[in-house]
Amino acid sequence: MHASTLTTSPRTAGRARALLLAACLGAVPVLAQSAPVATPPGTPATSEPRQRAATTGDETMDNAVAAVVVAALSEQLSTATIAVNIDSFDVAIASVRDRTVSGTGRLRVGDDAEWIGFRYSVPYDTSFGSAGYPRLTIGGVAASEREVPNDAGLVQQLEDRVAVELDRQFGADSSRLQLDDISTVQGGARLLRISANGIADFGRNGNTPVRIEALYDQVANAWQRVNYELGVAAR
Repeated sequence: MHASTLTTSPRTAGRARALLLAACLGAVPVLAQSAPVATPPGTPATSEPRQRAATTGDETMDNAVAAVVVAALSEQLSTATIAVNIDSFDVAIASVRDRTVSGTGRLRVGDDAEWIGFRYSVPYDTSFGSAGYPRLTIGGVAASEREVPNDAGLVQQLEDRVAVELDRQFGADSSRLQLDDISTVQGGARLLRISANGIADFGRNGNTPVRIEALYDQVANAWQRVNYELGVAAR
């Protein structure tokens, strides 16, 4: 297959992880929170209970996984500002020393007021306390997302972009896509997530199933992320 593309002390773990996330973002600033609104005189103040920070129970693992997830999102999404929150960790044993850490999170792009959900899966080496590059699926998680009609123009753009990339990858000049299972989900007012399954046709060189996941920024009128996998059946 070819692919393009925390329950210890929650207070200390949360503070360390927040500092790490900010450092990982580097030049990509996290969106600032608005200043608190003063409570009118005579009105009893109310406060929402703080949510406990997600944790695996291992702060080293938490930080390593958070770092690679934030770095990968910052790399894959071409935007000046991004905010990231990891909501869950699930650890599975892959071998004596290796673990697979997966879960969900939320991201917010630019000045969009709404969060977009994502899923991640990260290989983790317990011997070195290091995390590998994550597998990310953006969208399809947050309750605020909704399915919208497919845009024929965007679908055609997506087909053309992937066909050009396939030609470049395999040194061909006749790659074509036949997409027959396409869905578009809107996350907030900014991003569209387009998922598609179909066939990549290489002419005399045969064909193979293809799965595509892409993000389109309606404000910037630009593709933020286009990932494809060959030789995989539809999910």
